[in-house]
Amino acid sequence: MQRRAHELDDIWRILKPWGKFQIGQLVLVLVDYIPAAFAILSAVFTGYIPEYECEVPTANGNETSAVWNITFKPHMCHYNVYNHTGNASILLEKRTCDNYVYSKENTYSSEWNLVCSRANLAALAQSLVLAGQGLGALTMSHVADRLGRKTVHIISHIGVLGSMIVMAFSQNIYMLLTMRLVTGTFQQGIVCTGKTLALELFPVEIRAHTAPLGSLAWSFGVMLLAPYGYIFRDIDWRYLQLAFAAFSIYALAEWWMMEESVRWLISNGRLKEAKFILEKAAKRNEVDFSKLEDILHENIRLSDEDHCEKDLTREEMESFADEKGRPNNSKLQSTKTVEKYTVLDILKNPSLRIDTFILWYSWIVAAGVYYGLTLVSTHLAGDRFLNFFLSGVMEFPPHLVCFFLYNRLGRKKTMILWYALAGISLVVSTVLLTVLEGNSVAAAIATLFSLLGKAGITGGFSTVFLYTPEIYPTNYRNSGLGIASSISRIGALLAPFASNLALISLWIPGAIFGGMCLLVVILALRLPESARHELPTTIEDFDKWDTKQRTSKE
Repeated sequence: MQRRAHELDDIWRILKPWGKFQIGQLVLVLVDYIPAAFAILSAVFTGYIPEYECEVPTANGNETSAVWNITFKPHMCHYNVYNHTGNASILLEKRTCDNYVYSKENTYSSEWNLVCSRANLAALAQSLVLAGQGLGALTMSHVADRLGRKTVHIISHIGVLGSMIVMAFSQNIYMLLTMRLVTGTFQQGIVCTGKTLALELFPVEIRAHTAPLGSLAWSFGVMLLAPYGYIFRDIDWRYLQLAFAAFSIYALAEWWMMEESVRWLISNGRLKEAKFILEKAAKRNEVDFSKLEDILHENIRLSDEDHCEKDLTREEMESFADEKGRPNNSKLQSTKTVEKYTVLDILKNPSLRIDTFILWYSWIVAAGVYYGLTLVSTHLAGDRFLNFFLSGVMEFPPHLVCFFLYNRLGRKKTMILWYALAGISLVVSTVLLTVLEGNSVAAAIATLFSLLGKAGITGGFSTVFLYTPEIYPTNYRNSGLGIASSISRIGALLAPFASNLALISLWIPGAIFGGMCLLVVILALRLPESARHELPTTIEDFDKWDTKQRTSKE
């Protein structure tokens, strides 16, 4: 088979890589990361546990007399009953709390007493949204490869809107927990399809910018949670929940604002729709559509031949051409077969199998280290709204640096650099805490290296988000990203144990996290570079540039 004279990326180049059409579509995707952040992190404020203590009963006639003087002393989860006789106070018993007094009574934690023996239910609210993310990453991404990126993206966004509204009307904690699970599932539909939509909208030299832009949009969403929480701090949590949901109202009109991925449409034989979208893009970007029409038909012709040549003779193929020798779309669409892939197809390919296992491990490490460092880090003193705002700000530097690294160093070297920074920083921090234990200067330097480790793993997380879908064929790209994201939840679920290990010795989490990061550095040396290649349409496309890379190294 003759190699393509023009790649599909040439269409986007002719349309102007940063044309009005592409910018408009990208902005839609980026804005959607804000409600995605709200969906996952809203419980930080709606479920906030304020200061509290036991509500003690008023001493009644059965417990007081001229001789007996009963008083109650409240604690967090119990209260003590004292008998005062003269100058003596005798502890009679400890009683478990039935009710509590809160400094603020405007969160669901205070409404349903999610403290003490019921504190596990408050933690479960975050665990279930995490489980929902894993479920959504598996299901939504797979459906997106079958039904289209746009369809699943918008349905997921409307699903987040609906579940957030229903959550505000929860009658009990169990209804809220159910909706947290549903919200987490739809949230991954937004994130996974958004990453792929942005990736498939630009040529190879531009698409690297979509990952840090997406990460910056996410961090902005995290920052925006703080002013929302501050404005509604003295109002019932249900109104704050509705305010978070209201941000997504525009999802109801998004179907008419967002376009389907042209690359996905062509790969699935929906050629008329692809041409219609490109005509709109050309008009929006003020480009003559005829300049890219021949390239479009050439890609369609060669793609069709790839799919059909095993079943059709050359004479039959020629019968589907129009008078100019270009494919007759209406005829071809009825005969061409479209390559569909599952994870089993990917794992049957030797190179993709090894690369996939390395990436899965990298995702587990990224999620485990990122959330683990967050859990064991010292909380900043001061206002909780300001602290949360600053936590989002701290993620900006790594994302901004990624803009310069992805095309200059490539995805592979950038990934190695970030994980190496995380691993080395955490190892140095561990050594300082162990060798110079009790030294305040060493502790301060160790904290600095821990922050560098957090910056490194933030950049690493952003890089695997970009790199993973770039190596997979079009009809598995969203599934590949979704499965990797789902598997990363293993690391996130194990992360809370880091707090327990820190209680044994503060250096243990850093040593484990640092070692895991350095192992990724070694394994990533085996990965191919994807920065200078068009996104593969089929497994055969991947094999071609993977083999070419390995041959050039020999």
